Parts: sequence; structure tokens; C-alpha cells
Amino acid sequence: MCGSEQRLTRTDQIMLFGKVSQQLCGIKKLPWSCDSRYFWGWLNAVFNKVDYDRIRDVGPDRAASEWLLRCGAMVRYHGQERWQTDYNHLPTGPLDKYKIQAIDASNSCIMSIGFDHLETSNICC
Repeated sequence: MCGSEQRLTRTDQIMLFGKVSQQLCGIKKLPWSCDSRYFWGWLNAVFNKVDYDRIRDVGPDRAASEWLLRCGAMVRYHGQERWQTDYNHLPTGPLDKYKIQAIDASNSCIMSIGFDHLETSNICC
């Protein structure tokens, strides 16, 4: 190391980061840097994005179920009493075997941009 070079201590690095982040908060073009609501709104929009290839590959009810569970909703299939709440425990089998009978979207993050998932699903009564 040259004599004029200095290493920043951990405390100096944290203070420098704090100063930089405060300056970023002052920039009006980066609202997400100060408010986590923008981040969560963006993340919810990502979860709600419709994947038409996925609908084609796994069928409309399976794709709709995946979307709903990913967003925190619950799904019940025709002929079953149990609500599906875990994305990783969705039933497997033929694409047309499990038809959505009911949806409980209480406290979920579903958004209208994701409603196309339900457009091709034939929800039973």
C-alpha cells in the first residue's frame, strides 16, 4: 500500500453508505429508495403477471391455482373439502383432473392484472 492510501474501517463504510442513501432519498426520480410501498407494489405486480405459456403448458386451472397461491390466496377443487394453501403441495395428475370450485382471496395480493389467469379457467359451482 502507498502511504497516501487509507483503508476504510467498517464504521466508516457504514457512515458512508448512510450518507449516500440519504442523498438518494433526496432524488425525486427514485421514490422506491425511500418508501418500501413502491417495492411491494412492484413485487405484487411481478407475482400477478400472466404467463400465457404456462397456462398453455399446464392448463388453465393449474396455472390459476399457482397464481392464486403465489399471491397468498387459497383454492379448493371440485370434489375436495380441503383448501389448498401451499404452492408446493398442489396435486399432480392429468391437466383436466382438478377444477377450481372456490377461491378465498382474503388478505392476498391478487391484482386485476392477474385476472387473465381466471379467464380461461372453468371454475365449477
